[in-house]
Formats: sequence, C-alpha cells, structure tokens
Amino acid sequence: MDKPQSSAPDYCLDLVRRQDEDRWLAAGYAQGDAKRRLLALYAFQIELKNIPAAVSEPPLGEIRLQWWREALQEIRGGKHPRAHPVVEALADAGLAGEAYEDAIERAIDAAARQLYGEGYTGIDDLTDWLAMSEATFDGVAVSLLGGDEALCAAAVKVGTAFALAREGESLAPTFASEIPARARSILNDAAAGLQNAPPNIAPALAHLSLTRRYLRRRRGSFSVAKRLRIFVSIAFGRF
Repeated sequence: MDKPQSSAPDYCLDLVRRQDEDRWLAAGYAQGDAKRRLLALYAFQIELKNIPAAVSEPPLGEIRLQWWREALQEIRGGKHPRAHPVVEALADAGLAGEAYEDAIERAIDAAARQLYGEGYTGIDDLTDWLAMSEATFDGVAVSLLGGDEALCAAAVKVGTAFALAREGESLAPTFASEIPARARSILNDAAAGLQNAPPNIAPALAHLSLTRRYLRRRRGSFSVAKRLRIFVSIAFGRF
C-alpha cells in the first residue's frame, strides 16, 4: 500500500482531478480546510473504487479493504496514521472520527461487491447499492462542511440519482432503459431538500447539479457546459 512521496493534500487533489472531475470542480470552490477535507474524502472514495481493478482475485481485494478499515480504526484509537497520503489526509480531515464511522463502514462493505463481478438483480438492487457505495460520500461531504441531518439525507438521495445517471448504464447495461426514469424519480422527490443549503455547503453539492445533464447526454464530452453548470450552482444555489 506504499505510495510515492507527496504531500497528502497535493496527492488527494491530483487523484480527484484525474479520476473524478465532477467532484474536483465542485470542491475547488471550497476554501482552506473545507477544500482539503472534501478532497481527502473523495480521494478515499476513489481508492476504494480502484481496488477491484488492482487485484487479481477477490481475497486480495478483501485484504485491501480490511487495510483501510484498520487504518481508520488505528486513527480512532489514537495511533499515528499509516504512511499513505490518503490515510494522512483522512486523519487531518477528522474523517476517522466516530461521527462518520457507520457511513464509511457501509461504503467499504459495499465496495466488496465489485470484487466478485456480481451483476444486479434489477433496478432496485442497483439503486440500493449505489446509495451505499457512492451516495454515502455525498452525505458525508455535507456533514463535513457542517450540514444538518436533513441536508445530508437529501444529498444521499440526490447523490443516488447522480450515480445512476453517470454510472448506472455502464454498471448494469441489461436494464439501462430503466435507469433514466428511476434517476428522475429520485431527483424529483429529493432535489427540493437541497435548495436552501447554506452557501458554505455548496461545494459539497454542486456536482449533483450535473445529474440532468448526464441523463440527457448521449455520447462525447461536455466539459465546458459542466464547468458552467457547476459555477451557476455555486453562485445561485441551484442543485
């Protein structure tokens, strides 16, 4: 699990910039500690997502997931963080704290599913898994910036719609035709819960404003439009 020498914040920023442009763009509007905390969280999310492609068989992936569990447990127990830039960043961000323990454990448990190449039994199964493996991080991000429970819950719901729109078809092409309607249904039910978010929470939410664009997009890049949409979201609180 050793990583090249790099400052933890720089490592996290570069990882998120390369592998999750949406969250990187949104987090870029946060300031100081808030930005570092968001990027630490998102870098951890990416580390979990990358495990299946990095191992040759499921037991090796389970070992890596357990490594992350133990790294966080050690920080909670008062030990010095392991020599890994993301672990160091998580410790600095307070993400090993008890307030986030249950949510992060759910996300780690959910990540194990991808190790086994299991399909999904239907749209409900996919939706539930994305809520745990992906949207959990949106709820934690809101909490990190001081959001209340209601706002965290709304972020998880909208984050599920975002994950369905952005990644659902690649994960479950068999029932891709059902994904847009499910994502829109979740979005329509939950989006109002984000509209009165305090401005300081916006960098944890702005990437979710791309959900409808992902539902409309067929092929190709929409990088410029993406940046404009995130800016509008930050400036006017429209998610």
